[in-house]
Amino acid sequence: MVRKLNMREVARNANVSVATVSRALRSPERVSAQTAEKVRKATEELGYVYNVTASDILKGRSTIVGLLVPTSSSTLFGETIHGVQDVTTEAGFSVIQGATRYDEAKEDALIESMLERRVHALILTGVTYRNEERIRKLAKEQWARIVVVWEKPKVDLGISYVGIDNRSAAERMTNHLIDLGHRRIGMIVGPFSRTARVNHRLEGYRDALENAGIAFDPELVMERPPALLEGREAMEMLMNLEDRPTAVFAASDVFAIGALKAAKLRGLSVPEDVSIAGFDDMNFSAYQDPPISTVRVDAFRIGSLAAQIAVEPMGTPERSYCLDCDLVIRGSTGPYNPKLKTTDLHKSWEDNSK
Repeated sequence: MVRKLNMREVARNANVSVATVSRALRSPERVSAQTAEKVRKATEELGYVYNVTASDILKGRSTIVGLLVPTSSSTLFGETIHGVQDVTTEAGFSVIQGATRYDEAKEDALIESMLERRVHALILTGVTYRNEERIRKLAKEQWARIVVVWEKPKVDLGISYVGIDNRSAAERMTNHLIDLGHRRIGMIVGPFSRTARVNHRLEGYRDALENAGIAFDPELVMERPPALLEGREAMEMLMNLEDRPTAVFAASDVFAIGALKAAKLRGLSVPEDVSIAGFDDMNFSAYQDPPISTVRVDAFRIGSLAAQIAVEPMGTPERSYCLDCDLVIRGSTGPYNPKLKTTDLHKSWEDNSK
């Protein structure tokens, strides 16, 4: 077992007092350069790491920010994490992060764990329905500063947020497909039954259909956990419908890339046979064949703005930002082809699968 070192042993090695070691580590400007160097050498020789967090907690302060994202493997959420880290590091805070994987029980456990570590702030990627009241209470009772990212809450939770209007952005992308002449539009979407952020994208899709006088068909909506394989399988199901869609709005670029793969495997041409649109503008979406039309989100700025709010002192007024989103129209979406018959496409699928 490795023995845990303490500050007294560093003081003995450097031949100074414990108070001097503490001062040299916490406020090096308060000791001479010679003393600071002696303490530095002693900590290196002993392999001692000063726990500034523990020291601050004893004084009633915390310099930890907790960050929850759905997944850390996504380049998109990775940009948000980078934005958070840049700001927190400069402010002298550290970040502990966890991935919920869209699992409510895992989200509960991670929040509880972070509160036990007395975080100064929690940055949450949206709020699941069952946690709304709990988060509202945490913010009201000042257990921690709360910042919701990637979402503009539908109801006032009394907390800060830095996000986008998912509903409006999804409506605009669906309108793009409608403007191209498509009337049978499928949607591949994440767990909208659990997460408001995702549900707002579904609502935006429905808004666009309703405003265009197009009946909503639940058969055209595929709810899946965000993954390339899920996007591919959902696309296959949509294309196997007797009255298949001529366009598919994938509510994340991960879904869109999976859908594009499914179309190619079956010999369909995009966008001539079917249009595919995404959401998020991940850095590799522009390099697909064809490049994917999508909604651009500034993930890095979301993280940096959220961190600026998170590191502010407890009791600082809440503030929020709703960032603009741009439609990025590329080669994966094109006009509806009235000469294209569903039966012809089913035949091509069968021919290419042999």
